[in-house]
Amino acid sequence: MKVNRNKQFDYTPRYYDERKERLEKLKSKYEAEDANYVEGSAEHRARMKERMASSWNLQTVHSTKSRAANIRLIIILAALLLGTYLLLNYIDLFSSEVTIIE
Repeated sequence: MKVNRNKQFDYTPRYYDERKERLEKLKSKYEAEDANYVEGSAEHRARMKERMASSWNLQTVHSTKSRAANIRLIIILAALLLGTYLLLNYIDLFSSEVTIIE
């Protein structure tokens, strides 16, 4: 008589962090570029200026998107409040016209 055994497998869980890999690539890229530039040279200053400008542009784009989202939220809330106010006044208009005759 043949007894079935449990099937075994070799599984090693892996974790993939895309953000960490992207940061490592950027870090190695900039380290390689910085190694080519002599600190204090015109090329090095130009590169640093370019990095600062690109960083500033990313921050202004983010703040512009955030401001637009906040304005949209305020407009939606105002429209909902106005609609609620008009609806309640409309209901109140009909309820005041109804009179009970005894």
